Amino acid sequence: MKAGRKVLACVAALIMLLTPLHAQINTDRMMSVGRTALYFDDYVLSIQYFNQVINAKPYLYEPYFYRAVAKLSLEDYRGAEQDCNSSISRNPYVVNSYQVRGLARVYQERYDDAIRDFREGLRLDPDNRSLRHNLILCLARSGKHEEAILAADTLLAFSPRYAPAMAMRSDLLWELGDSTGALEWVNKALDVNRYDADMLHHRGVMLARMERYEEAEQDLDRSIYLNPGDAGAYITRAMIRYFRENLNGALNDYDLSIMIDPGNVTGHYNRGNLRAQIGDDNRAIEDFDMVIDAEPDNMMALFYRGLLRDNTGDYRGAEEDITKVLEKYPQFIQGYQIRSEVRGKLGNRRGAEQDAMVVLREQNRRFNNAMGYTDEPEDEDESKTRGSSDKNVRHYRKIIVDENLENSTGFSSEYRGKIQNRNVEVQYLEPFRLTYYRDEAQTLNYPRYSRIVDELYGTGCFMSEIMLENHEVSLNEKQISQLFSDIEKRTSDLSGGKSAPDNLLLARAIDFALLQDFSSAESDIENAMSYNPDNWAVWFLRSQIRARSIEIKRAEQEISVQQVQSNVREAVADQGYQYVIRDLSRVIDMEPSFAYAYYNRGTFYAMTNDLHAALADFNKAIELDETMAEAWYNRGLISVLLNRMDDAFSDLSRAGELGIYSAYNIMKRFSRTD
Repeated sequence: MKAGRKVLACVAALIMLLTPLHAQINTDRMMSVGRTALYFDDYVLSIQYFNQVINAKPYLYEPYFYRAVAKLSLEDYRGAEQDCNSSISRNPYVVNSYQVRGLARVYQERYDDAIRDFREGLRLDPDNRSLRHNLILCLARSGKHEEAILAADTLLAFSPRYAPAMAMRSDLLWELGDSTGALEWVNKALDVNRYDADMLHHRGVMLARMERYEEAEQDLDRSIYLNPGDAGAYITRAMIRYFRENLNGALNDYDLSIMIDPGNVTGHYNRGNLRAQIGDDNRAIEDFDMVIDAEPDNMMALFYRGLLRDNTGDYRGAEEDITKVLEKYPQFIQGYQIRSEVRGKLGNRRGAEQDAMVVLREQNRRFNNAMGYTDEPEDEDESKTRGSSDKNVRHYRKIIVDENLENSTGFSSEYRGKIQNRNVEVQYLEPFRLTYYRDEAQTLNYPRYSRIVDELYGTGCFMSEIMLENHEVSLNEKQISQLFSDIEKRTSDLSGGKSAPDNLLLARAIDFALLQDFSSAESDIENAMSYNPDNWAVWFLRSQIRARSIEIKRAEQEISVQQVQSNVREAVADQGYQYVIRDLSRVIDMEPSFAYAYYNRGTFYAMTNDLHAALADFNKAIELDETMAEAWYNRGLISVLLNRMDDAFSDLSRAGELGIYSAYNIMKRFSRTD
């Protein structure tokens, strides 16, 4: 679902840039700010702006449509459908309204309704590739495989080199039992682009299901080389290596997948399982601890941990875990047998005898049919793996097969599919911005200290502690309300003639910027400069606002992104960034010890391909603050582009030590030859 939402966000960003508005100036501005918030995935905030437009001019179709996109991204599928209904009732000729309503209905598993929406959209726009793509997937999901194949053929007639359609056709043939034809079509997709990491992953899954493990592993090797940040690819390769009895290789892959995605339950369960198989009981327990924290009702993990606790002498813990399993599955005879032994070790003779009697009474009876238990000895089931939906506790020792191996393809469980238009690139880390909010989900979520930022907050003009953050933080309703209230307060302070108008304007500009109203923010910044042009923060914030505005304009203009052979993303030179750089240079002139200004300027130099200037700024940032992991990381990427690989690996290694774990994958990627 998460990956599907990312795709929807990208679609939404493109949709909202293409649809014209027909409202007066005030609602135009609200719509513009709402679309900006939507572009930056600030869905709750965008809905508030669209609400204002709807209240003012309920006859417009656009705010209902954009609000539907926001609700879809927030997984409010019924609300999204209702807003699309409102949009369509006001203007039934907007193709994208049918697209979004169709997706909302898909997520409600109303496939026939969704198919009607996609077909209505195609009636209005027969050349719409996205609609045809979604129609195929929806037909497949509803079990209409033959119709889906015909729809795929139609799409390929429109776009003969559209690789995702080839992959979908491959999926459909697989579902119909034609593995040879399925493999042929995925090969055709790779002929279109042999560097498509997702497609290689896709073919690797298919080969694994055909038990062609050596070829499957080669495809996964290649996929990981092209996209080393995909945790799922490591899990898939670990499965394949496990099938090939390469336990050390499988463990290494689970380590890498968990490093990328620490909360991956499948990765932790399988790694714990393998650790237990090689006798590493204590570290296996740590993995099962994580699984149980994430899924307290995971009976297999509880039982396995109970066995391991027994092995390591934690008899109380073992009894507690196994008792929970038996409360859930009272006919699990092996559980009574183990608990009887554990209770004997605890000196609980009566409890041990009671459990032993249960085993004696039930040893010839069949287990609960709903659980799939039988009287047959467990070792008669020779399979080494189980699907994620298998809840038979007796299969606790089996490796969980990743959903990619459970199903023929990713699109069986993720509507848009893992092969849908996803270009994974290595990118520079973002510049830092002034904000009141921190993204607690990030690995590096500790406060970034700066003397001058603390001094700025100490003026008492700001509603909360000012932070330096380089990750987008979506606001909740409480935070949005706080910002609007603070704007009113700063406006009142300014009209009341309070001192330090530059900082009051700066504070209000930060509020506007966080609310994605960059026009109002820049207006306040310009006024603040007229009061005090020597205030470093005014220039720093203006660079932040200008950079964000340019990002939106670049998306609107669909500026292409150049990519060099090393696959490091380079931004197309944009004159607008020169103004951002000038603002940061002014900050550095006033505060030459402010490491974050050097880091930001270096990042924008890198984005304009002035690599040597970027390198000099990252050098200075690191000189001023050796713990700034982002500067080490970005400098490492610059060194890659300059083909200074020893310097690159040294910097990326340091970035990894400081907490940017993806740096290790970048090192692995560039340490191998194509």
